[in-house]
Amino acid sequence: MGKAEYLAALREALGELKKRRSKEVILVHHNDADGLSSATVLEVALSRAGIGIRRIPLERVHPPINQRIHDLYAGTPIIYVDLGARAAPMIAEVNRGRSLTLIVDHHLAEETDDPTVFVLSTELFGLSGEREISAATAAWLAAQVLDPGNRDLAYLGVVGAIGDSHERGGKLVGENREALEEARARGEVGVEEADGRESYTLKKFDAEIPLKGFAKSLTTLGAAGYAMGGPDIAVRALREGLSPGFEEKLRELEGLKRERFGFMVKRLREGALRKTEHVQWFSVGDGFAPMGVKIVGEFCMEIRDADFLDPDKYIAGFQDMPTEIPGLGRFEWDLVKVSMRVPSPLEERIVAGEMPGLAWLLPEAAKQVGGSIDACHDYAAASLIPRGREEALIRAMDGLIAGKVPR
Repeated sequence: MGKAEYLAALREALGELKKRRSKEVILVHHNDADGLSSATVLEVALSRAGIGIRRIPLERVHPPINQRIHDLYAGTPIIYVDLGARAAPMIAEVNRGRSLTLIVDHHLAEETDDPTVFVLSTELFGLSGEREISAATAAWLAAQVLDPGNRDLAYLGVVGAIGDSHERGGKLVGENREALEEARARGEVGVEEADGRESYTLKKFDAEIPLKGFAKSLTTLGAAGYAMGGPDIAVRALREGLSPGFEEKLRELEGLKRERFGFMVKRLREGALRKTEHVQWFSVGDGFAPMGVKIVGEFCMEIRDADFLDPDKYIAGFQDMPTEIPGLGRFEWDLVKVSMRVPSPLEERIVAGEMPGLAWLLPEAAKQVGGSIDACHDYAAASLIPRGREEALIRAMDGLIAGKVPR
Protein backbone atom coordinates (compact mmCIF):
# COMPACT_ATOMS: atom_id res chain seq x y z
CA MET A 1 0.00 0.00 0.00
CA GLY A 2 1.20 3.49 -0.73
CA LYS A 3 0.53 6.68 -2.62
CA ALA A 4 -0.79 4.95 -5.77
CA GLU A 5 -3.43 3.10 -3.76
CA TYR A 6 -4.33 6.25 -1.86
CA LEU A 7 -4.84 8.16 -5.11
CA ALA A 8 -7.00 5.31 -6.42
CA ALA A 9 -9.19 5.50 -3.31
CA LEU A 10 -9.48 9.28 -3.72
CA ARG A 11 -10.49 8.83 -7.37
CA GLU A 12 -13.22 6.37 -6.41
CA ALA A 13 -14.62 8.58 -3.64
CA LEU A 14 -14.46 11.81 -5.63
CA GLY A 15 -15.98 9.99 -8.59
CA GLU A 16 -18.99 9.29 -6.39
CA LEU A 17 -19.12 12.97 -5.46
CA LYS A 18 -19.09 14.01 -9.11
CA LYS A 19 -21.91 11.56 -9.93
CA ARG A 20 -24.19 13.34 -7.49
CA ARG A 21 -23.71 16.70 -9.23
CA SER A 22 -24.32 18.41 -5.92
CA LYS A 23 -24.33 22.18 -5.84
CA GLU A 24 -23.12 22.28 -2.23
CA VAL A 25 -20.77 20.33 0.05
CA ILE A 26 -20.56 20.56 3.82
CA LEU A 27 -16.89 20.82 4.78
CA VAL A 28 -16.19 19.84 8.40
CA HIS A 29 -12.64 20.51 9.54
CA HIS A 30 -10.37 20.78 12.54
CA ASN A 31 -9.55 24.25 13.86
CA ASP A 32 -5.75 24.13 14.12
CA ALA A 33 -3.24 25.20 11.45
CA ASP A 34 -3.36 21.88 9.62
CA GLY A 35 -7.14 21.67 9.76
CA LEU A 36 -7.53 25.25 8.56
CA SER A 37 -5.01 24.72 5.74
CA SER A 38 -6.64 21.48 4.61
CA ALA A 39 -10.07 23.13 4.66
CA THR A 40 -8.70 25.96 2.54
CA VAL A 41 -7.33 23.49 -0.03
CA LEU A 42 -10.71 21.80 -0.42
CA GLU A 43 -12.70 25.03 -0.29
CA VAL A 44 -10.67 26.47 -3.17
CA ALA A 45 -10.65 23.23 -5.18
CA LEU A 46 -14.38 22.59 -4.82
CA SER A 47 -15.22 26.24 -5.52
CA ARG A 48 -13.20 26.07 -8.72
CA ALA A 49 -15.32 23.04 -9.68
CA GLY A 50 -18.47 25.13 -9.25
CA ILE A 51 -19.50 23.57 -5.94
CA GLY A 52 -20.66 25.76 -3.07
CA ILE A 53 -19.05 25.24 0.33
CA ARG A 54 -20.44 25.50 3.84
CA ARG A 55 -17.54 25.20 6.28
CA ILE A 56 -18.01 23.92 9.84
CA PRO A 57 -14.87 24.14 12.02
CA LEU A 58 -14.88 21.62 14.87
CA GLU A 59 -12.68 21.21 17.91
CA ARG A 60 -13.69 17.56 18.38
CA VAL A 61 -15.93 14.97 16.82
CA HIS A 62 -18.49 13.67 19.32
CA PRO A 63 -21.68 11.66 18.63
CA PRO A 64 -24.21 14.43 19.45
CA ILE A 65 -22.24 16.94 17.35
CA ASN A 66 -21.96 14.64 14.36
CA GLN A 67 -25.58 13.57 14.72
CA ARG A 68 -26.67 17.19 14.44
CA ILE A 69 -24.50 17.81 11.37
CA HIS A 70 -25.88 14.77 9.57
CA ASP A 71 -29.45 15.62 10.58
CA LEU A 72 -29.16 19.24 9.48
CA TYR A 73 -27.58 18.40 6.13
CA ALA A 74 -29.10 15.01 5.33
CA GLY A 75 -28.74 14.29 1.63
CA THR A 76 -25.95 16.83 1.09
CA PRO A 77 -22.42 15.45 0.64
CA ILE A 78 -20.25 15.92 3.73
CA ILE A 79 -16.46 15.99 3.71
CA TYR A 80 -14.47 15.72 6.91
CA VAL A 81 -10.83 16.80 6.78
CA ASP A 82 -8.14 16.49 9.48
CA LEU A 83 -10.55 14.69 11.78
CA GLY A 84 -13.06 11.86 11.76
CA ALA A 85 -11.05 8.82 10.64
CA ARG A 86 -10.87 7.15 14.05
CA ALA A 87 -14.59 7.87 14.52
CA ALA A 88 -15.69 6.56 11.10
CA PRO A 89 -17.98 3.81 12.53
CA MET A 90 -19.75 6.41 14.67
CA ILE A 91 -20.07 8.78 11.71
CA ALA A 92 -21.56 5.98 9.62
CA GLU A 93 -24.04 5.25 12.41
CA VAL A 94 -25.30 8.83 12.69
CA ASN A 95 -25.32 9.26 8.92
CA ARG A 96 -27.57 6.24 8.31
CA GLY A 97 -26.78 6.24 4.60
CA ARG A 98 -28.27 9.69 4.03
CA SER A 99 -25.23 11.65 2.83
CA LEU A 100 -22.22 10.69 0.80
CA THR A 101 -19.46 11.18 3.38
CA LEU A 102 -15.73 11.47 2.68
CA ILE A 103 -13.18 11.49 5.50
CA VAL A 104 -9.87 12.93 4.25
CA ASP A 105 -7.46 12.52 7.14
CA HIS A 106 -3.96 11.54 8.22
CA HIS A 107 -4.69 10.10 11.67
CA LEU A 108 -5.11 6.49 12.75
CA ALA A 109 -8.39 5.22 11.35
CA GLU A 110 -11.13 2.67 11.82
CA GLU A 111 -12.83 1.40 8.70
CA THR A 112 -16.53 0.89 8.09
CA ASP A 113 -18.38 -1.25 5.57
CA ASP A 114 -20.96 1.50 4.97
CA PRO A 115 -20.83 2.18 1.20
CA THR A 116 -21.76 5.85 1.72
CA VAL A 117 -18.77 6.56 4.00
CA PHE A 118 -15.28 6.64 2.46
CA VAL A 119 -12.48 6.52 5.02
CA LEU A 120 -9.60 8.22 3.22
CA SER A 121 -7.00 8.34 5.95
CA THR A 122 -3.43 8.13 4.70
CA GLU A 123 -2.62 5.83 7.62
CA LEU A 124 -4.67 3.07 5.96
CA PHE A 125 -2.40 3.32 2.90
CA GLY A 126 1.01 3.26 4.54
CA LEU A 127 1.54 7.05 4.54
CA SER A 128 2.49 8.22 8.02
CA GLY A 129 0.41 11.06 9.38
CA GLU A 130 3.04 11.57 12.06
CA ARG A 131 5.82 12.71 9.70
CA GLU A 132 5.20 12.08 5.98
CA ILE A 133 1.89 13.71 5.20
CA SER A 134 -0.22 16.42 6.82
CA ALA A 135 -3.98 16.57 6.40
CA ALA A 136 -3.41 19.61 4.18
CA THR A 137 -1.06 17.63 1.94
CA ALA A 138 -3.62 14.80 1.82
CA ALA A 139 -6.23 17.40 0.82
CA TRP A 140 -3.80 18.69 -1.82
CA LEU A 141 -3.63 15.19 -3.33
CA ALA A 142 -7.44 15.04 -3.31
CA ALA A 143 -7.63 18.47 -4.96
CA GLN A 144 -5.38 17.27 -7.78
CA VAL A 145 -7.64 14.27 -8.34
CA LEU A 146 -10.49 16.75 -8.78
CA ASP A 147 -8.41 18.80 -11.23
CA PRO A 148 -4.63 18.67 -11.89
CA GLY A 149 -4.69 22.48 -11.99
CA ASN A 150 -5.08 22.44 -8.22
CA ARG A 151 -1.41 21.54 -7.94
CA ASP A 152 -0.90 25.26 -7.35
CA LEU A 153 -2.28 24.78 -3.81
CA ALA A 154 0.93 23.04 -2.71
CA TYR A 155 1.87 25.88 -0.35
CA LEU A 156 -1.11 25.00 1.84
CA GLY A 157 0.19 21.47 2.30
CA VAL A 158 3.44 22.96 3.56
CA VAL A 159 1.64 25.29 5.99
CA GLY A 160 -0.33 22.34 7.39
CA ALA A 161 2.78 20.20 7.74
CA ILE A 162 4.61 22.92 9.66
CA GLY A 163 1.51 23.45 11.80
CA ASP A 164 1.65 19.79 12.82
CA SER A 165 5.43 19.96 13.42
CA HIS A 166 6.26 17.48 10.69
CA GLU A 167 9.67 19.07 10.36
CA ARG A 168 10.64 17.96 13.89
CA GLY A 169 13.30 15.67 12.39
CA GLY A 170 15.00 18.65 10.74
CA LYS A 171 13.13 18.88 7.45
CA LEU A 172 9.91 17.90 5.69
CA VAL A 173 9.88 14.44 4.13
CA GLY A 174 7.57 12.17 2.14
CA GLU A 175 4.51 13.70 0.51
CA ASN A 176 5.05 16.87 2.49
CA ARG A 177 8.37 17.16 0.69
CA GLU A 178 6.62 16.88 -2.66
CA ALA A 179 4.32 19.74 -1.70
CA LEU A 180 7.32 21.74 -0.51
CA GLU A 181 9.27 21.24 -3.74
CA GLU A 182 6.24 22.22 -5.83
CA ALA A 183 5.65 25.37 -3.79
CA ARG A 184 9.36 26.13 -3.87
CA ALA A 185 9.47 25.79 -7.67
CA ARG A 186 6.59 28.27 -7.87
CA GLY A 187 8.50 30.74 -5.72
CA GLU A 188 5.87 30.55 -2.99
CA VAL A 189 7.94 28.92 -0.21
CA GLY A 190 11.57 29.61 0.61
CA VAL A 191 13.92 27.15 2.30
CA GLU A 192 16.98 27.92 4.41
CA GLU A 193 19.29 25.32 5.93
CA ALA A 194 21.49 25.73 9.00
CA ASP A 195 23.12 23.10 11.19
CA GLY A 196 21.37 20.33 9.30
CA ARG A 197 17.89 21.74 9.85
CA GLU A 198 15.60 23.59 7.47
CA SER A 199 13.40 26.60 8.06
CA TYR A 200 10.64 27.75 5.73
CA THR A 201 9.24 31.08 4.60
CA LEU A 202 5.93 31.76 2.86
CA LYS A 203 6.47 34.12 -0.10
CA LYS A 204 3.12 33.94 -1.82
CA PHE A 205 1.49 37.22 -0.80
CA ASP A 206 4.15 39.81 -1.68
CA ALA A 207 5.73 39.30 1.72
CA GLU A 208 8.15 36.94 3.44
CA ILE A 209 6.38 35.30 6.35
CA PRO A 210 8.25 32.80 8.59
CA LEU A 211 6.11 29.69 8.35
CA LYS A 212 6.59 28.44 11.90
CA GLY A 213 5.27 31.66 13.35
CA PHE A 214 2.50 31.90 10.77
CA ALA A 215 1.29 28.37 11.54
CA LYS A 216 1.27 29.13 15.25
CA SER A 217 -0.77 32.28 14.56
CA LEU A 218 -3.30 30.25 12.58
CA THR A 219 -3.75 27.84 15.46
CA THR A 220 -4.18 30.76 17.86
CA LEU A 221 -6.93 32.19 15.65
CA GLY A 222 -8.63 28.83 15.18
CA ALA A 223 -8.32 27.63 18.77
CA ALA A 224 -8.29 30.67 21.05
CA GLY A 225 -10.63 32.45 18.63
CA TYR A 226 -12.85 29.46 17.90
CA ALA A 227 -16.03 31.13 19.18
CA MET A 228 -14.94 34.60 18.05
CA GLY A 229 -14.72 34.23 14.27
CA GLY A 230 -11.08 33.17 14.33
CA PRO A 231 -11.34 30.23 11.88
CA ASP A 232 -12.86 32.45 9.17
CA ILE A 233 -10.12 35.05 9.60
CA ALA A 234 -7.47 32.31 9.38
CA VAL A 235 -8.89 30.80 6.19
CA ARG A 236 -9.08 34.24 4.61
CA ALA A 237 -5.41 34.80 5.43
CA LEU A 238 -4.49 31.44 3.89
CA ARG A 239 -6.27 32.43 0.69
CA GLU A 240 -5.40 36.12 0.50
CA GLY A 241 -2.51 36.85 2.89
CA LEU A 242 -2.28 38.85 6.10
CA SER A 243 -4.62 41.76 6.70
CA PRO A 244 -5.12 44.41 9.40
CA GLY A 245 -8.07 42.35 10.68
CA PHE A 246 -5.83 39.30 11.02
CA GLU A 247 -3.19 41.21 12.95
CA GLU A 248 -5.75 42.93 15.20
CA LYS A 249 -7.56 39.71 16.15
CA LEU A 250 -4.24 37.94 16.68
CA ARG A 251 -3.01 40.64 19.08
CA GLU A 252 -6.28 40.44 21.00
CA LEU A 253 -6.11 36.64 21.32
CA GLU A 254 -2.42 36.53 22.16
CA GLY A 255 -3.01 39.03 24.95
CA LEU A 256 -5.84 36.90 26.30
CA LYS A 257 -3.66 33.78 26.11
CA ARG A 258 -0.77 35.44 27.96
CA GLU A 259 -3.07 36.56 30.74
CA ARG A 260 -4.82 33.21 31.23
CA PHE A 261 -1.68 31.11 30.70
CA GLY A 262 0.29 33.21 33.19
CA PHE A 263 -2.42 32.81 35.83
CA MET A 264 -2.55 29.04 35.29
CA VAL A 265 1.23 28.61 35.48
CA LYS A 266 1.12 30.41 38.85
CA ARG A 267 -1.56 27.99 40.05
CA LEU A 268 0.43 24.96 38.92
CA ARG A 269 3.55 26.19 40.67
CA GLU A 270 1.49 26.70 43.83
CA GLY A 271 0.24 23.11 43.92
CA ALA A 272 -2.57 22.68 41.37
CA LEU A 273 -0.49 20.10 39.46
CA ARG A 274 -1.28 16.52 40.51
CA LYS A 275 1.01 13.57 39.83
CA THR A 276 0.62 9.80 39.69
CA GLU A 277 3.19 7.16 38.79
CA HIS A 278 3.15 8.00 35.07
CA VAL A 279 0.92 11.06 34.57
CA GLN A 280 0.92 14.69 35.73
CA TRP A 281 -2.39 16.46 35.34
CA PHE A 282 -4.48 19.52 36.13
CA SER A 283 -7.82 21.15 35.34
CA VAL A 284 -8.37 24.71 34.15
CA GLY A 285 -12.15 24.41 34.53
CA ASP A 286 -13.66 27.32 32.59
CA GLY A 287 -10.63 29.50 33.31
CA PHE A 288 -9.64 29.72 29.63
CA ALA A 289 -13.10 30.78 28.40
CA PRO A 290 -14.11 32.29 26.00
CA MET A 291 -11.22 30.61 24.20
CA GLY A 292 -11.94 27.22 22.62
CA VAL A 293 -11.12 23.93 24.32
CA LYS A 294 -8.25 23.18 21.96
CA ILE A 295 -6.40 25.89 23.85
CA VAL A 296 -5.71 23.59 26.80
CA GLY A 297 -3.63 21.47 24.44
CA GLU A 298 -1.71 24.56 23.36
CA PHE A 299 -1.11 25.32 27.03
CA CYS A 300 0.16 21.78 27.65
CA MET A 301 2.54 22.19 24.73
CA GLU A 302 3.78 25.54 25.98
CA ILE A 303 4.63 24.23 29.47
CA ARG A 304 5.77 20.73 28.54
CA ASP A 305 9.42 21.43 29.39
CA ALA A 306 8.81 23.81 32.30
CA ASP A 307 10.94 23.30 35.41
CA PHE A 308 7.93 22.43 37.59
CA LEU A 309 6.99 19.46 35.40
CA ASP A 310 8.39 15.94 35.65
CA PRO A 311 10.25 15.19 32.36
CA ASP A 312 9.30 11.51 32.49
CA LYS A 313 5.54 11.81 33.02
CA TYR A 314 2.75 12.31 30.47
CA ILE A 315 0.92 15.65 30.70
CA ALA A 316 -2.90 15.83 30.80
CA GLY A 317 -4.92 19.02 31.01
CA PHE A 318 -8.71 19.20 31.44
CA GLN A 319 -10.97 22.06 30.31
CA ASP A 320 -14.75 22.41 30.58
CA MET A 321 -16.51 21.75 27.28
CA PRO A 322 -18.93 24.58 26.38
CA THR A 323 -22.50 23.66 25.57
CA GLU A 324 -22.62 26.07 22.60
CA ILE A 325 -20.87 24.99 19.37
CA PRO A 326 -20.41 27.76 16.76
CA GLY A 327 -22.69 27.15 13.80
CA LEU A 328 -24.45 24.20 15.41
CA GLY A 329 -26.23 25.62 18.45
CA ARG A 330 -26.62 24.43 22.03
CA PHE A 331 -26.14 20.90 23.36
CA GLU A 332 -27.25 19.27 26.60
CA TRP A 333 -24.14 17.64 28.03
CA ASP A 334 -21.70 17.80 30.93
CA LEU A 335 -18.29 17.10 29.43
CA VAL A 336 -14.65 17.97 29.84
CA LYS A 337 -11.99 18.02 27.17
CA VAL A 338 -8.71 16.31 27.98
CA SER A 339 -5.61 17.28 26.00
CA MET A 340 -2.29 15.49 26.34
CA ARG A 341 1.30 16.30 25.44
CA VAL A 342 4.67 14.87 26.48
CA PRO A 343 7.88 16.51 27.74
CA SER A 344 10.81 16.39 25.30
CA PRO A 345 12.72 13.62 27.15
CA LEU A 346 9.61 11.44 27.19
CA GLU A 347 9.03 12.16 23.49
CA GLU A 348 12.49 10.77 22.79
CA ARG A 349 11.61 7.58 24.70
CA ILE A 350 8.37 7.25 22.70
CA VAL A 351 10.32 7.62 19.44
CA ALA A 352 12.73 4.92 20.65
CA GLY A 353 9.81 2.58 21.42
CA GLU A 354 10.55 2.54 25.15
CA MET A 355 7.23 4.15 26.14
CA PRO A 356 3.77 4.00 24.53
CA GLY A 357 2.61 6.87 22.33
CA LEU A 358 -0.52 8.88 23.00
CA ALA A 359 -2.18 7.65 19.79
CA TRP A 360 -2.63 4.30 21.55
CA LEU A 361 -2.72 5.36 25.18
CA LEU A 362 -5.46 7.99 25.31
CA PRO A 363 -8.03 6.22 23.10
CA GLU A 364 -7.63 3.00 25.07
CA ALA A 365 -8.08 4.83 28.37
CA ALA A 366 -10.96 6.95 27.08
CA LYS A 367 -12.89 3.81 26.12
CA GLN A 368 -12.82 2.77 29.77
CA VAL A 369 -14.51 5.97 30.99
CA GLY A 370 -17.06 6.57 28.23
CA GLY A 371 -14.97 9.06 26.28
CA SER A 372 -15.14 9.77 22.56
CA ILE A 373 -12.22 8.87 20.34
CA ASP A 374 -10.79 10.45 17.23
CA ALA A 375 -7.68 12.24 15.97
CA CYS A 376 -4.63 11.45 18.08
CA HIS A 377 -0.89 11.53 17.43
CA ASP A 378 1.83 9.89 19.49
CA TYR A 379 2.87 13.25 20.95
CA ALA A 380 -0.45 15.13 21.00
CA ALA A 381 -3.88 13.67 21.72
CA ALA A 382 -7.31 14.66 23.02
CA SER A 383 -10.70 13.27 23.97
CA LEU A 384 -14.04 14.33 25.44
CA ILE A 385 -15.08 12.51 28.60
CA PRO A 386 -18.00 12.86 31.05
CA ARG A 387 -17.34 15.33 33.86
CA GLY A 388 -16.36 13.55 37.04
CA ARG A 389 -14.41 10.82 35.23
CA GLU A 390 -11.11 12.69 35.19
CA GLU A 391 -9.41 10.68 37.95
CA ALA A 392 -10.74 7.43 36.50
CA LEU A 393 -9.13 8.33 33.17
CA ILE A 394 -5.79 9.03 34.86
CA ARG A 395 -6.00 5.68 36.71
CA ALA A 396 -6.79 3.90 33.45
CA MET A 397 -3.75 5.45 31.78
CA ASP A 398 -1.49 4.52 34.70
CA GLY A 399 -2.67 0.94 34.40
CA LEU A 400 -2.18 0.81 30.65
CA ILE A 401 1.30 2.31 30.86
CA ALA A 402 2.30 -0.06 33.66
CA GLY A 403 1.28 -2.96 31.43
CA LYS A 404 3.58 -1.74 28.66
CA VAL A 405 6.67 -0.73 30.62
CA PRO A 406 9.07 -3.49 31.75
CA ARG A 407 9.68 -3.59 35.50
